[in-house]
Amino acid sequence: MKKILKFLDNFEENTITVLLPLMVIIIFMATFFRFTKIMIIPWSEEAARYMMIWIVFLGIGVGAKNNTHFTVDNFVNALPKSTNKAAFILRTLIISGFCGLMTYISGGLISKLYKMGQVTPAMQIPTWVIYSAVPVGLTLMFVRTLQYCIRKLSKEKVRGVE
Repeated sequence: MKKILKFLDNFEENTITVLLPLMVIIIFMATFFRFTKIMIIPWSEEAARYMMIWIVFLGIGVGAKNNTHFTVDNFVNALPKSTNKAAFILRTLIISGFCGLMTYISGGLISKLYKMGQVTPAMQIPTWVIYSAVPVGLTLMFVRTLQYCIRKLSKEKVRGVE
């Protein structure tokens, strides 16, 4: 059970670790085969594009979990140290609200794509599967942002927060 929980805790990293080398291998093989005129792999570019989309949206969850997203701290640094905790909580609420709103909106788009039954040109994958990267990534970012906030507020100092 602990191994399953550990895997789920690192779900994004594990999935990216599989997708990135797979994407590189597919592109390498397609380029090599095309250059040597052995064969053409018509679905390689499409597969690599869709893998990259999933890597990016899974990566936002990793960034939120580790708090490594790009931030501009000048505003928070200009505030008195006593307001750091409130600013940190406000930041978390804004990020969570944005992720929730965008997940809701993208869910509506995916529902429409599912009803349309559209598929990708080369691989014949339903487009809703590809577009599902958006709500999955944003949901992971929402969860990981809250996870980071709770961890920081309960165990550690948040940049000068007493």
